[in-house]
Amino acid sequence: MITAPAVLQPPASIGVALETDKSLAGLTSIKIGGPADYFATVTHPHQLLRLVRWARGVKLPYLILGGGSNVLISDAGVRGLVIHNRCRAIRIDPAPCCVFPLDERPFLFAESGAALAGAARTSINQGLSGLEWAVSVPGTVGGAVINNAGAHGGEVKDSLWDVMLLGDADEVQTVRASDLAYRYRHSRLKRGESIQGGFGPVVLSANFRLSPGSGEEIRAKAQGFLEHRRRTQPVEPSLGSTFTNPPGDYAGRLIDAAGLRGHRVGGIEVSRTHANFLANAGGVGGACAADVLTMMALIQARVYERFGVELEAEIQRVGEWTQ
Repeated sequence: MITAPAVLQPPASIGVALETDKSLAGLTSIKIGGPADYFATVTHPHQLLRLVRWARGVKLPYLILGGGSNVLISDAGVRGLVIHNRCRAIRIDPAPCCVFPLDERPFLFAESGAALAGAARTSINQGLSGLEWAVSVPGTVGGAVINNAGAHGGEVKDSLWDVMLLGDADEVQTVRASDLAYRYRHSRLKRGESIQGGFGPVVLSANFRLSPGSGEEIRAKAQGFLEHRRRTQPVEPSLGSTFTNPPGDYAGRLIDAAGLRGHRVGGIEVSRTHANFLANAGGVGGACAADVLTMMALIQARVYERFGVELEAEIQRVGEWTQ
């Protein structure tokens, strides 16, 4: 448990007030999660900056929560402060026109709390190519930058130019994408499979460098990705992809071949639509994080037993865990 006082509020100048014992389940894509000791919502980067700096100053561990996808919050909740990032501005700079030389292509700027799919739609509507793959991807720009999100053969690293961070020493810094050590579903900003509140760097915004193209072709490609998602991914609350794809194969194929499609543990079911998705059939209150961990362990054991492949979690466990 944290050692902060029972009643704790940041200065009024920050412009946010803390809630206590705030349930987080409704803020996650799978609708699972215990309470945060302290909780605040920020809507402007200045609020995010000041609140994180204040939390560091009073030694209150913090966790940034974006869209709530690909994260499993423990039933016990999160100790410290959860900051719900709703900094959502998106813009194109400069506005696209005609054809740009390679070093003058337009940027898409997005604050870290902006929906990644919303950023993709903005680029598509402006006839810019490079983020079409993201039009069906849940979550926020900040989480996508940290995890090198990807789909349909595209990844964040393919078009990301740079990110603005609040560093460990409270300094705001701009870091080029080439310095983030990107690889499959990973960057140097990612903190591991299981995370609690801490004092690490915070993504404030990102610049993506895109290319003008045929608006009709870009929209057609994006529409194809959307239709593919509707056909192949569940509509029930889920974590998103549970495991990363092993080299040369697909986690969903292995789980299905192991006979686990439709298998159920408590309120969690291996999706009948896509076996790499774990669905919460009952929504909020329908399942718990312990059910998810039990199911994940069963899947890993069964796939290893059948195929000798060790599936690695793509999701991150968040909060206080006993197992």
